[in-house]
Amino acid sequence: MAIHPNGADDSDVLGVVDGSADSTTREFAIVLGENQVVQLDELVVTSQTLPDGTELHHYGIVTEGRNSIEGAEFASDTERITRGMTMPGLMSSSVDVSVLRTVPELWLPPKPGAAVKRASGSHRQNALFLDQMEQPLPIGVDQSGLPVFADFSFINGEKGGHISISGISGVATKTSFGLFFLYMLFETEAGRALLGKSGPLVRAIVFNVKGEDLLHIDRPNARYESKAGAGEQWAALGVAEPGPFERVRLYAPRSQSSTAGSLATDISSRDTGDVVAYAWTPLQFIRQGLLRYCLPEADDPRNQLSFVEQRVRVQLARWAYPLENEDGAVLLAPPPDGSSFNMDRVLLEKRPPRKAAEGHPFRSFSDLIDFLTPLFAPEDGALDNHWAAGVQMGTALAFLRRLYAQAPRIGHLVAVGASEVQLDEPVSVVDIHSLHDDAQRFVVGALVSRIFEEKQGQGREPLRFIVLDELNKYAPREGRSPIKELLVDVAARGRSLGVILVGAQQSATTVEPTIVSNAAVSVVGRLASGEVEGYKFLSPELRERATRFLPGLMVLDQPLIPAPIPIRFPFPGFSTSTAEDTGVSKDVKAKQQADAFERLKK
Repeated sequence: MAIHPNGADDSDVLGVVDGSADSTTREFAIVLGENQVVQLDELVVTSQTLPDGTELHHYGIVTEGRNSIEGAEFASDTERITRGMTMPGLMSSSVDVSVLRTVPELWLPPKPGAAVKRASGSHRQNALFLDQMEQPLPIGVDQSGLPVFADFSFINGEKGGHISISGISGVATKTSFGLFFLYMLFETEAGRALLGKSGPLVRAIVFNVKGEDLLHIDRPNARYESKAGAGEQWAALGVAEPGPFERVRLYAPRSQSSTAGSLATDISSRDTGDVVAYAWTPLQFIRQGLLRYCLPEADDPRNQLSFVEQRVRVQLARWAYPLENEDGAVLLAPPPDGSSFNMDRVLLEKRPPRKAAEGHPFRSFSDLIDFLTPLFAPEDGALDNHWAAGVQMGTALAFLRRLYAQAPRIGHLVAVGASEVQLDEPVSVVDIHSLHDDAQRFVVGALVSRIFEEKQGQGREPLRFIVLDELNKYAPREGRSPIKELLVDVAARGRSLGVILVGAQQSATTVEPTIVSNAAVSVVGRLASGEVEGYKFLSPELRERATRFLPGLMVLDQPLIPAPIPIRFPFPGFSTSTAEDTGVSKDVKAKQQADAFERLKK
């Protein structure tokens, strides 16, 4: 039995550090032993004894592999050597390794000829920095099926915050990973332990942007039992019996075809009693200043719409009185003398209810338009500067035109008797998939701003998680909008307030850079070939591989570990579509599939 320079014997050695190529503090190569097979992403360790007696361990991850024939100079030499015909030669297998860390932390290269082993046991824990993680959370499994951890203190705001998930839609399983992350937090013992004493009050809001898929996460997955290896992966993560989310509240928007007083939804895959119809009352609309999310161009510096919108928002608050005997309705009437123009002060004023005959009742979005029209398009051409703030007639009309355009898009979301989304369960799924893009922005802006404002001055705990796909729609790289500014603020200050954004997008290069850069943890799935250059934290080999990732394979990048780690997450035990929900009828499933086919044709 051969003994290697670092004292290892051949029984468990993969190979030796290649002495024909430079070994550096960043990377080295392994010449594999005969019959040894090493895959990409495997963790390895090599050791050496320094002159002072210190035992130094280098830990690394395999990034590339190659086979060659030493002695072959031309392509035709291959056959001559492999068949033992006329040329001598030797088969050689090697892999490249990226160094993850050294223990102790000494910046020295590995020793050529030193034996290399698979990192197992305590060596594997060292390779993944588990000894340095204050709050390890299982986040997936590696190539060998063993758990990989993320340091939760870099997610929950203690040392860093937010998660950015990127990848091609439908292949990268971005939303599935976001839900898996929530499941590990809310539904496992390890996750609940990390949430601590405030765990019962922690809340997550998930925006459903595609079909009715996420309205089923409270149901078991009918396909789970048929997925080979899923149980073993969950077991490796410490979950013996994965299942549905136990405590979920499902919300869907009030139907656009609703009549006055109706709070029905258009959801077809769940019973009426399973889903809460949401909208905002006129009083909530005014007091929360939601007009700013009705005008997506309001922050464009090329026009004065922002100034007009701000003025109208304050004026609505000044003119708003509760409408007598109609909960949530508003009467718009001149404010009392001396009423402040400061929004915060106005909201502190206590207003007595008034009768409908005393002003202009505001029960629906159309009522608001009827009230504002004569103020911004007066018959005599004289604008009321208390509302128009001194802008020119063209700007006033532009404001009004945009408000008219939003009536069929957003109008049904403002109604008397409506129920606002309440985070009274650990996980709330808010469906926005059927809404117009402007209405989706309105809903996201209204809810995120409320969550963010409620956390001001309240401390970091209990945490609030916001899972938002298609982040590029709400915070694109170019341009300005109220919701973009809100999300930038959440990314910058959210970690200190305990508001954690789990944002997903097809490409991080299409999203406002400050939002992506503020995410301490990045997860990347399948990427389009034209987008890979935007992910500089990936090695060249990983960038190329990312264009060929299969669903479920992701790359995890986190502050503690200097190189990204490819991971897999298990097939969920909860339903992520109507097809996976055993409680959905065949007729409904057939209709959902037909609708999906029609959307693809369009």
